Amino acid sequence: MMRKIHRFLLVAVPLVLASCGEVVTPQPTADIQPASTSLPLATPTFRPTATAPLTPPPATATATVTPTPVIHVVQEGETLLSIAFDYGVNLQALQNANAIENPQFLRVGQQLIIPTGGEETTESSGLLYLTPTPLPFRLEGIALHETPVGSLWCMGSIVNTTADTITNVQVHVTLVDAAGERLTEADAFAAADLIPPGGRSPFGVLFTTPPPGWASPQVAILRGETAGALSASFVPIAVTETDGQPSDSQFQVSGVVQNASADQTAGTVEVIATTYDAQGAVTGFRQAQIELEDTLAPNDTAPFTLVLTFHGGAPADFSVIAVGRIPAE
Repeated sequence: MMRKIHRFLLVAVPLVLASCGEVVTPQPTADIQPASTSLPLATPTFRPTATAPLTPPPATATATVTPTPVIHVVQEGETLLSIAFDYGVNLQALQNANAIENPQFLRVGQQLIIPTGGEETTESSGLLYLTPTPLPFRLEGIALHETPVGSLWCMGSIVNTTADTITNVQVHVTLVDAAGERLTEADAFAAADLIPPGGRSPFGVLFTTPPPGWASPQVAILRGETAGALSASFVPIAVTETDGQPSDSQFQVSGVVQNASADQTAGTVEVIATTYDAQGAVTGFRQAQIELEDTLAPNDTAPFTLVLTFHGGAPADFSVIAVGRIPAE
């Protein structure tokens, strides 16, 4: 089991890469029904990484909206990304339409204009703000896991194979029968807000009432963008001294996080732990915020312990990544 410390600095590189059009149809794990197709699962190389908050690049132009726009009132717990997803609109277009420079500062009760028509133009340049072309990241370790209550998890890993840190990573999961016919589908975002080059993040979709006759999942890349100019809004966090042990029917992960920045304090730190079977398939993951006494100053450390549920046999390996966010103003 490898426990390497990975530190990195992200540099904003405004880059859009071509879509890879990848669709993965993996074989379910041994504890569920057989799949109609199979995908060889590469054994991943795990190492702790740091990632960043989900914050798109700042807008520099005012968007033109429709004469009769849809208005959304921000509710407790909502983010700009979740609102864009709920309405099925482009995140950048939503940000531009409301002249939002920093999506982290949404207020409860704030009224947002929801752009319609699928695209927005700027008055100054006439540029189109369309859904970005997905980056060619890779999907690994995809598996289906039935739960004791009859629901069905589809889990996997997103691996950043690009040279840039990526964000807004989303996949589309379709359950098919033995003949390959579509039964139901759902979307999922990566658990990590940002994924550095060479880094990975788990994702998961829970089908609470899976349709009869399901056989396997098909997972396709929907979107993924370079982090952009707001990479500086996160604090690099190193993960050290990791340890993972079975704890009754669960798995306990512990370790130490350290602020790897030379001058930036972290207001919050979140860890994401993932478990894998011997073939590298994801068997479980959990993300949790570390309890800090105050903030985490440069070079300071803080311990963490979390317990997660896994599927199948005892995990053969695990990984931990961490994200530090700058203090809220």
